[in-house]
Amino acid sequence: MAPGWETVKNNCTVCHSAKFITLQRGDRDTWESMIRWMQKTQGLWQFPDNVETTILDYLSTHYPPGPPSRRANLPPRLMPKS
Repeated sequence: MAPGWETVKNNCTVCHSAKFITLQRGDRDTWESMIRWMQKTQGLWQFPDNVETTILDYLSTHYPPGPPSRRANLPPRLMPKS
């Protein structure tokens, strides 16, 4: 826990488990693009500037780019036939 974690918890765990969030990785631009996508397509509310800055600072500092934490998607040839 570091400064900003409560802001992330209060705004992000409304829809996601904390584990789901912490499995993601990204630089500041990546985290911002995830927020923008959720705002555009998932009904996420607009954050006040100071709240968004805190969220982006926290996530980009503590969950920066790194090795993937999820397995790669299955290739189409392994997917069940429709």
